[in-house]
Amino acid sequence: MALEAIAARGGMEALRSALQRLYMTRASTDRDALKSFIEGYQEGIQQIMDKKEDSSKAHQEGNTDKNSTWLISA
Repeated sequence: MALEAIAARGGMEALRSALQRLYMTRASTDRDALKSFIEGYQEGIQQIMDKKEDSSKAHQEGNTDKNSTWLISA
């Protein structure tokens, strides 16, 4: 409806300009949303990798403790 009013008042050139601004604004918004999604996704992956690394370290430390206890007991 607003685009029709722009076209009626200013003609096709005004409509073209308004559509260009609209699409550029939308492209900018979409780009920002995608950038934000990618950053959040990377942070999530990093958190998972950190947890996995911590779990692996804890598991290795647990095995080391058991092995040293077994050697002392034997």
